[in-house]
Amino acid sequence: MAIRSRFQQDEGTPEINLSPMIDCIFILLIFFIVTTVFVEEVGLNVNKPQASSSMSMEDKESVSIEITKGDEILLDGAEIQLASLGARIHSAITRDEEIPVTITANKNSSQGIFAQVWSVAHQSGAKNLSFTTTN
Repeated sequence: MAIRSRFQQDEGTPEINLSPMIDCIFILLIFFIVTTVFVEEVGLNVNKPQASSSMSMEDKESVSIEITKGDEILLDGAEIQLASLGARIHSAITRDEEIPVTITANKNSSQGIFAQVWSVAHQSGAKNLSFTTTN
């Protein structure tokens, strides 16, 4: 009988056992499936007007009120006091109730002045009020 050496092995080619790796992959897959949220987000449906139905602002007369950084009130580019603003808006509105009134306020202007101008414009009969801010 031949004596085998301690260093000689007749096992053939070594193989890597893949079953633990496959088990880990399946466990990760199950984890991601369970933790994924399948909820549909609830939103608000908004009916937007078509561009063809909108009126051109250039065709219509408009009233432009601007509140400057120093809380000065400008009506169509000219400085005006808050007390006389209502009468001027009312005279423009009496010709056409659908005249747009736009209030442009500087972002550093006082919110109180803006609220007063909005209130005066609303009390003067302006139905088509809008506002914007500037830097």
